[in-house]
Amino acid sequence: MAKTFSVELSMREAPDEAQARAATALKQPAAAVGLHLKNRGTRELAYRPSVGFPFLVNLWRHLDRQQMTVKLEPGASGGSRVTISGAVAGGKHALAANREHWSEALGASPAE
Repeated sequence: MAKTFSVELSMREAPDEAQARAATALKQPAAAVGLHLKNRGTRELAYRPSVGFPFLVNLWRHLDRQQMTVKLEPGASGGSRVTISGAVAGGKHALAANREHWSEALGASPAE
């Protein structure tokens, strides 16, 4: 069963600039927890499990609702507030819930 996580960070860039940077910067960290960028919305990035072989394993990941959403909002003191939340497989949960895993890739700091 997928385990949920949520991490909040701050970035210096405005939300639109931060989203563009996050889309490329989070490629490797997201892959490490078994997800890839599926959709870009307004100030939001949606990640889902990869589709490939073996089919039954991938089907289970989708049915288990493994996913991640990155939301970017204007920060109180300028910049952006980034919320990374979702659900991943139990074995990847510790990595997904680790703030440093995401902040290193984004060059972000803990949320204020």
